[in-house]
Amino acid sequence: MKKYYFVIVLSIVGFVVSISSCKKDDDGPTFEESVIKIDSIVHADTVALGGTLSIQFYGVIGDGCDYFSRFEDIPLDDGEYENSFKIKIWRKTETGVECTEQIKYLDGSTINLTGMLAGKFVIKVFQPDDSFIESEVFIKQ
Repeated sequence: MKKYYFVIVLSIVGFVVSISSCKKDDDGPTFEESVIKIDSIVHADTVALGGTLSIQFYGVIGDGCDYFSRFEDIPLDDGEYENSFKIKIWRKTETGVECTEQIKYLDGSTINLTGMLAGKFVIKVFQPDDSFIESEVFIKQ
Protein backbone atom coordinates (compact mmCIF):
# COMPACT_ATOMS: atom_id res chain seq x y z
CA MET A 1 0.00 0.00 0.00
CA LYS A 2 2.88 2.36 0.82
CA LYS A 3 4.28 1.70 -2.63
CA TYR A 4 1.08 2.97 -4.28
CA TYR A 5 1.11 6.20 -2.27
CA PHE A 6 4.71 6.77 -3.23
CA VAL A 7 3.93 6.24 -6.93
CA ILE A 8 0.89 8.56 -6.76
CA VAL A 9 2.84 11.31 -4.97
CA LEU A 10 5.76 10.93 -7.38
CA SER A 11 3.36 11.13 -10.35
CA ILE A 12 1.70 14.28 -9.01
CA VAL A 13 5.07 15.95 -8.33
CA GLY A 14 6.28 15.02 -11.81
CA PHE A 15 3.10 16.42 -13.39
CA VAL A 16 3.36 19.70 -11.48
CA VAL A 17 7.05 20.12 -12.39
CA SER A 18 6.39 19.39 -16.07
CA ILE A 19 3.53 21.92 -16.25
CA SER A 20 5.43 24.66 -14.44
CA SER A 21 8.51 24.25 -16.62
CA CYS A 22 6.66 24.58 -19.93
CA LYS A 23 7.79 27.56 -21.93
CA LYS A 24 4.94 29.86 -22.80
CA ASP A 25 5.03 31.82 -26.03
CA ASP A 26 5.54 35.49 -25.24
CA ASP A 27 3.97 37.03 -28.31
CA GLY A 28 2.27 39.76 -26.29
CA PRO A 29 2.98 43.45 -26.72
CA THR A 30 6.17 45.05 -25.47
CA PHE A 31 6.85 48.64 -24.45
CA GLU A 32 9.62 51.07 -25.34
CA GLU A 33 10.26 54.37 -23.54
CA SER A 34 11.19 57.70 -25.11
CA VAL A 35 11.19 61.36 -24.10
CA ILE A 36 8.10 63.44 -24.95
CA LYS A 37 8.64 66.72 -26.83
CA ILE A 38 7.15 69.43 -24.63
CA ASP A 39 5.52 72.33 -26.49
CA SER A 40 4.98 74.59 -23.49
CA ILE A 41 4.82 74.80 -19.72
CA VAL A 42 2.50 76.91 -17.58
CA HIS A 43 3.20 78.11 -14.03
CA ALA A 44 2.85 81.13 -11.77
CA ASP A 45 5.29 84.02 -12.28
CA THR A 46 5.81 84.45 -8.53
CA VAL A 47 5.51 82.06 -5.58
CA ALA A 48 5.91 82.85 -1.87
CA LEU A 49 8.90 81.29 -0.10
CA GLY A 50 7.70 77.99 1.39
CA GLY A 51 4.79 77.86 -1.06
CA THR A 52 3.98 75.32 -3.75
CA LEU A 53 4.85 75.82 -7.42
CA SER A 54 2.49 73.96 -9.78
CA ILE A 55 3.92 73.33 -13.25
CA GLN A 56 1.68 72.13 -16.09
CA PHE A 57 3.18 70.47 -19.17
CA TYR A 58 1.72 70.49 -22.70
CA GLY A 59 2.75 68.44 -25.71
CA VAL A 60 1.82 65.51 -27.92
CA ILE A 61 2.27 62.09 -26.32
CA GLY A 62 1.68 60.27 -29.61
CA ASP A 63 -0.89 57.98 -31.22
CA GLY A 64 -3.06 55.17 -29.82
CA CYS A 65 -0.02 53.09 -28.84
CA ASP A 66 1.62 55.89 -26.84
CA TYR A 67 0.98 56.56 -23.15
CA PHE A 68 2.35 58.95 -20.53
CA SER A 69 4.92 56.99 -18.53
CA ARG A 70 6.59 59.11 -15.86
CA PHE A 71 8.34 62.28 -14.75
CA GLU A 72 12.09 62.00 -14.11
CA ASP A 73 13.97 64.51 -11.96
CA ILE A 74 17.39 65.11 -13.57
CA PRO A 75 20.33 65.90 -11.25
CA LEU A 76 21.97 69.28 -11.81
CA ASP A 77 25.40 69.30 -13.43
CA ASP A 78 28.40 70.93 -11.77
CA GLY A 79 28.31 74.66 -12.30
CA GLU A 80 24.56 74.85 -13.00
CA TYR A 81 22.47 77.43 -11.22
CA GLU A 82 21.70 75.90 -7.79
CA ASN A 83 18.09 77.09 -7.52
CA SER A 84 16.99 75.03 -10.55
CA PHE A 85 14.83 72.07 -11.40
CA LYS A 86 15.52 69.79 -14.40
CA ILE A 87 13.01 67.24 -15.61
CA LYS A 88 12.38 64.69 -18.38
CA ILE A 89 8.88 63.56 -19.28
CA TRP A 90 8.68 60.01 -20.63
CA ARG A 91 6.18 58.13 -22.78
CA LYS A 92 5.88 54.40 -23.30
CA THR A 93 5.03 53.03 -26.73
CA GLU A 94 3.35 49.66 -27.11
CA THR A 95 4.93 47.66 -29.94
CA GLY A 96 3.73 44.55 -31.73
CA VAL A 97 0.08 45.66 -31.84
CA GLU A 98 -2.11 47.68 -34.18
CA CYS A 99 -2.52 51.28 -33.10
CA THR A 100 -5.31 53.75 -33.56
CA GLU A 101 -4.55 57.09 -35.16
CA GLN A 102 -6.03 58.93 -32.18
CA ILE A 103 -3.58 61.62 -31.05
CA LYS A 104 -2.97 61.80 -27.29
CA TYR A 105 -1.86 64.95 -25.46
CA LEU A 106 -0.38 65.71 -22.05
CA ASP A 107 -3.14 68.29 -21.52
CA GLY A 108 -1.58 70.00 -18.55
CA SER A 109 -0.10 67.07 -16.63
CA THR A 110 1.01 68.73 -13.41
CA ILE A 111 3.77 68.42 -10.85
CA ASN A 112 3.97 70.42 -7.63
CA LEU A 113 7.31 71.62 -6.26
CA THR A 114 8.21 72.92 -2.81
CA GLY A 115 11.45 73.85 -1.07
CA MET A 116 12.72 76.43 -3.55
CA LEU A 117 15.18 79.09 -2.36
CA ALA A 118 14.27 82.78 -2.45
CA GLY A 119 15.08 84.64 -5.66
CA LYS A 120 15.15 83.40 -9.24
CA PHE A 121 14.11 79.76 -9.72
CA VAL A 122 14.88 78.12 -13.09
CA ILE A 123 12.83 75.29 -14.63
CA LYS A 124 14.55 73.25 -17.37
CA VAL A 125 12.54 70.68 -19.36
CA PHE A 126 14.57 68.16 -21.35
CA GLN A 127 13.63 67.71 -25.02
CA PRO A 128 14.22 64.66 -27.30
CA ASP A 129 16.90 66.59 -29.25
CA ASP A 130 18.96 67.07 -26.03
CA SER A 131 17.97 70.73 -25.71
CA PHE A 132 15.92 72.29 -22.90
CA ILE A 133 12.87 74.53 -22.62
CA GLU A 134 13.69 77.00 -19.84
CA SER A 135 11.44 79.19 -17.75
CA GLU A 136 11.87 81.28 -14.60
CA VAL A 137 9.81 81.89 -11.48
CA PHE A 138 10.50 84.47 -8.78
CA ILE A 139 10.37 83.07 -5.24
CA LYS A 140 9.60 85.98 -2.91
CA GLN A 141 10.35 86.10 0.82
